[in-house]
Amino acid sequence: MNKLFFSLISGILICTATMTVQAQSELSVEQCNVIDSTLYKSNLEIRKMALSRVTDQNVFRQIALNVKEDAEFRKLALSKVTDQNVFRQIALDEKEDVEFRKMALSRVTDQNVFRQIALGEKEDVEFRKMALSRVTDQNVFRQIAIDEKEDVEFRKMALSRVTDQNVLRQIALDKELENR
Repeated sequence: MNKLFFSLISGILICTATMTVQAQSELSVEQCNVIDSTLYKSNLEIRKMALSRVTDQNVFRQIALNVKEDAEFRKLALSKVTDQNVFRQIALDEKEDVEFRKMALSRVTDQNVFRQIALGEKEDVEFRKMALSRVTDQNVFRQIAIDEKEDVEFRKMALSRVTDQNVLRQIALDKELENR
């Protein structure tokens, strides 16, 4: 009886497997794309699970710097990074996504990075403001308050941080600043 039952079940499984193989060979491109997308999402979830248990900083660094195809995965890796060099590299990379750069900048502690971004005229203004909010150098505030031509609010932000009375006097007396 057991052999008969086993043979019957085996036959059903073989028949089902054969039908599945035949059905898969007839899938359309759209159906294949859906399957690929599902597999990608499944694989990504597995990778995220693995990443959540990793303790190796080299793995976090490698993903944060090199995995460009999935922003959430990169952000997860970056949230685990402790290396200031990684934060600095991402924050200063103009080719990176601004939101990802902001995340890295929020973890930077280097005043040189804040200064470089705040003074970078090609940078996104909101990104520059974020950097300026972390600057402590009066020379940077002075330079932006005097020289910034593109964004009045950014100049005002810098000016509000100037404490040097000589710089404030210079700005107050400079008629050329009225035209900026």
